[in-house]
Amino acid sequence: MTVALSPVAGAGWQFFDNSGAILAGGLLYTYAAGTTTPLATYQDSGGVTVHTNPIILDSAGRVPTEVWMTSGSAYKLVLKTSAGISLWTMDNLRGINDVSSVAWAAVTGTPTTLSGYGITDSITAATAAATYAPLASPTFTGTASAKDEDANTYNLGWRDCPQTSKAVSYELKLSDRGKQVLMSGTSLTLTVPANGSVAFPVGATIMVVNTDSTSLTIAITTDTMTLANSTTTGSRTLARNGMATLTKIGATNWLIAGSGLT
Repeated sequence: MTVALSPVAGAGWQFFDNSGAILAGGLLYTYAAGTTTPLATYQDSGGVTVHTNPIILDSAGRVPTEVWMTSGSAYKLVLKTSAGISLWTMDNLRGINDVSSVAWAAVTGTPTTLSGYGITDSITAATAAATYAPLASPTFTGTASAKDEDANTYNLGWRDCPQTSKAVSYELKLSDRGKQVLMSGTSLTLTVPANGSVAFPVGATIMVVNTDSTSLTIAITTDTMTLANSTTTGSRTLARNGMATLTKIGATNWLIAGSGLT
């Protein structure tokens, strides 16, 4: 038990009644602050021996032994005559130098917690991590990764072109940018969606590979797809084992180039 000496009656205190007469046999009650719930005090600094409640003063009006309070607790003391007549009440008392009940601001002059500054609605580490981007140019350790729009995870700093394989006709999605779309089915069509449907950012680049024995149709919808090094626009055909690169050069304009492309 951790205790601190009471600031009232603590060691050798002598009490008097309202007329100044020695309060022989007086009664000192100890309660939890602001209540009438008894709260124990102790006779020794080790918090071993409990006082009676009330503490009965001796013939000289003194407490029979020292009075120690539980650290971290606030007390209410009520003094009465031996006949039970109340003389005074003192509330919200704490032990002398009770560190557990003293705010850090009062000890150091500077709070060490957010609550010490009166901040009660502070942001948590979890909220910060979910809301804000990290510091610019951070240094990563281990294997850092990032997710695309489909929540696929890739290691940062990769030098490859992650592959998406399709065996059926397919329309490109935002998560395909920066990747290789491998088409491996008979007479398939790969569709480049209109900007109004899927708004790829300008500069988006997608590699297309056809491994099927039949040609692959790379279709454009309402936007414009121009064959590189020409003014030819419209859908294109990619031969078996052909490879083409799609690059978005404007809000509704794509450029396509490759081998096996007609």
